[in-house]
Amino acid sequence: MFKERIGYYGILLFGLVSLFADVVYEGARSVIPDFLKVLGASATVVGFVIGLGEFVGYVVRLPSGFLADASGKYWRFIFFGYCLTLFSVPALALVGRWELAALLIFVERFGKAFRTPSRDAALSIVTRDVGAGKAFGLHELMDQVGAVAGPLIVSMALVFSLGSMHFSFSVLILPALASLAFLYLAYVKLRGYVGGEPRPRKARISVKNLDRRFWIYNVAAVLSVTGFLHYSLIAYRMAGLTPSWVIPVVFAAAMGVDAVAAVALGFAYDRFGLKVFWFILAVSALPAILAIKADVLLLSVAILLFGVGMGAQESVYRSAVADLSPLEMRGTAYGFFNTFYGLAWLIGGFTMGFMYDLSAAVGPLFVAAFSIVCQLSAAILLALLLVSLRRSGGAEAMKSGASPSA
Repeated sequence: MFKERIGYYGILLFGLVSLFADVVYEGARSVIPDFLKVLGASATVVGFVIGLGEFVGYVVRLPSGFLADASGKYWRFIFFGYCLTLFSVPALALVGRWELAALLIFVERFGKAFRTPSRDAALSIVTRDVGAGKAFGLHELMDQVGAVAGPLIVSMALVFSLGSMHFSFSVLILPALASLAFLYLAYVKLRGYVGGEPRPRKARISVKNLDRRFWIYNVAAVLSVTGFLHYSLIAYRMAGLTPSWVIPVVFAAAMGVDAVAAVALGFAYDRFGLKVFWFILAVSALPAILAIKADVLLLSVAILLFGVGMGAQESVYRSAVADLSPLEMRGTAYGFFNTFYGLAWLIGGFTMGFMYDLSAAVGPLFVAAFSIVCQLSAAILLALLLVSLRRSGGAEAMKSGASPSA
């Protein structure tokens, strides 16, 4: 019972850290394209800076996770990563050239990549007696509160300052300091549970410690994410069919759906284990199917279902990584997963965008077919994984929150 209380305390503290951090960088991300344009960057430069920043934000997670596991100094990685992010964003208020702004954007993405594997590993360790699904679901709920509040705060700052983006960035120093304050509190209260837990005497940080089931799961997740139609492409389809203010409103609603879905699916994962993926894979194919027809209502529903899929990816997908990897390899496991995840987004987004550009008539059909094939392929691998877990007794272990690899 005591460990369970510590777990919920950890969810609360890490959730508050993420909530205020999301206010900072999601608030900034809502105006960064316009900010770069004001500073003189071309559309090509804006696309390159944002795309490369996202790529860096995922690729760096693999070496970061490995080094965190090798050293066991998770807190150092968490603190350093958050400091990079939370000070680089308000620093945008001081720049007057797009080159310097781009550099700070890269620093912010690097900071997020540097801390995320260690943060997820720490959260999974502290909450092991609560259940990975509940932990990551509730964490995502608090995270999304910040993701919605951040753009709203920046919007109000823009109105107050008569459109000054520099002032809007400077306002974000307050939630940045709040995030760091809660991170320090989390360190004081939880440091004995993260990094201080016993490890196997001869434990070696080696890829060989991640067994075949972990890799099958990663391939299944990659296929599902690759075939999951992103909001940006749905919004692109929707542009011109409705007043411009409608799309952000629908997106905000989708972020609310994301938060609710993360909690609901997280609890379902703790109850049913990987079987909840059958529902997730089915939902992940629906946005592309609904987007076949250029209809505002169908595209709006597709965006809302995008929110369901994102809620699953931020809760259930992360939970399964914890349950399929041994404790001493947790950071490395998250590093691999996040790297593959980022590549899946890149490949899927490029492929489906290219298909849409082929033809207004058949492009949407190609996208829908591509999505369905990806989800069916993921379903086949999921079936193989469930059979393997059932034979080894791992399926029951995952339901109880224990790692079958441990």
